[in-house]
Amino acid sequence: MAGVAQDGEASMLETIDIVEAEDVPGSRLAHTDSAMFSGECDDEIAYDPEKAGSGFQLTSPAPLKIAEGDDDVDDASTVGVETASAAAGRKTSGGLPAVSETALSGGEGATDTTGSPDLDASLADPTSAAWRRHEKHVFIFSIAGKPIYSRHGDEDKLASMFGVMQALVSFVQEDGNALHSIKAGDFRIVFQQKGPIVLVMASRSGEVEKQMELQLNYVYSQIIFVLTYSQLKRIFEQQINYDLRRMLTGTEKFIDSLLELMDVNPSFFLGAVRCLPLHVSVRDRIGQVLQNCRISDLVFAVLIADNQLISLLRPRKYSLQPADLHLIFNLVASSEFSAGECYIPMCLPRFNNTGFLHAHVSYVDEASTACLLLITDNREAFYELNTCRAKIVQALSSNGCLQEISKAVTNNSYQIDNMEVPDLRHFLYKSKSIAQYTSPTLEAPYNLPGERLRLFRRYQSVHNRIHSAARPLKIYFHNGQKESLLGWVTQTFELYACFGPLVTKPAAINAVLRLIRWMKREEDGLFIPSSLVF
Repeated sequence: MAGVAQDGEASMLETIDIVEAEDVPGSRLAHTDSAMFSGECDDEIAYDPEKAGSGFQLTSPAPLKIAEGDDDVDDASTVGVETASAAAGRKTSGGLPAVSETALSGGEGATDTTGSPDLDASLADPTSAAWRRHEKHVFIFSIAGKPIYSRHGDEDKLASMFGVMQALVSFVQEDGNALHSIKAGDFRIVFQQKGPIVLVMASRSGEVEKQMELQLNYVYSQIIFVLTYSQLKRIFEQQINYDLRRMLTGTEKFIDSLLELMDVNPSFFLGAVRCLPLHVSVRDRIGQVLQNCRISDLVFAVLIADNQLISLLRPRKYSLQPADLHLIFNLVASSEFSAGECYIPMCLPRFNNTGFLHAHVSYVDEASTACLLLITDNREAFYELNTCRAKIVQALSSNGCLQEISKAVTNNSYQIDNMEVPDLRHFLYKSKSIAQYTSPTLEAPYNLPGERLRLFRRYQSVHNRIHSAARPLKIYFHNGQKESLLGWVTQTFELYACFGPLVTKPAAINAVLRLIRWMKREEDGLFIPSSLVF
């Protein structure tokens, strides 16, 4: 929408295909750099392969644009997840606690995992009733049937279950078919084979098959993030029954954290990243510091805080996909770097899934949640990046940017009252050209865990209905007992808004038109319209 709709424009929208749903269970950025996350590139960059770590060479990747409604990741250009070593209570020590979605929602069978070691152990014991009450399970095994990962419990104790799943996959393949999904009672079970490994998700959370496939794609990408696709393929070519847990031991927390994030963070199903709201002048000063302190070996510089992007510096001919940034965010969220500086090999599947980059990771200071990642293709560049990091931190402190970042993080985004839109409770707004989204702070009643999860599931449901392959919609209005939701998709943005239950469709449309006017006034501080390049 090029212009902003005025008072009478709501009636114009009546001609758009609008679908109303009864309650059931269960202009913008005109001058933007669309290549920021799109993967667009011109010619090949000539990096010295002698300096590239682990055989990594920066060759010009095929352009990868974010296809709306297409979340599939190709085997040859996706990647990475992590591991699966498993001791019987590993889900409750280090990383995120194993709290079931049922427990969050307070539904029947909900299990409290706090304060009871015996209960924590039962949640990880596949023979216990508590283990069976989990709403979502994820299993990974090789095509030879070797267990690799289980979200809940010890893989060795689940060996017979892995054998059954492998037998199902093999039986269907004998007729030249592929097993995609099974409906069993309340559970939907989705299967995905990615080269030599098979990923399975069993869920009764109400998510549709497409959303479960997206999550399995991310889990697979997390494995490639740790191993690279080339290494994974080579391992199983040499030994088909190899126990991949040997390679992944110690990285299970990354998959655990990723799965937890995907149950609360809309950035995954939106295919976008969230930016930390900052005044445009502050963000410009941060970008200038990154530019001035850049060294020749630097490929990407990423500054983030609380799973929000602050600034990104990249080569002119290369870009970072949202899917790769999500893996970087998960790395920071599931690790502790506060004690010092780390140098970590990582494979960014969408950028290049055949080799490693190396990231110098550190927080800008002990009291800050802002994390700086300096990413290079030279495995020997730690000390140069260490010096570069010191210069960046000094410059950000001197020009007052660190204080501004801390203030923005403390303020915790912005309030829904800032919009002055009646009956609006919450919203998700995605700018499609730059693959970024924004949303206000969750307020009552959605500040409670159960209500927050329920709203998240509602957003997932509306997103799925809007992007239905059978009948895609431009506008979808859902009227429920506890809230009404409006989904609206155009060529430039996606908007999902939550209102009170008594709001009518015309009132909701007029409200989002007011919201869009507010977004246009504030967009420079909410988004990064163009990326920094060198």
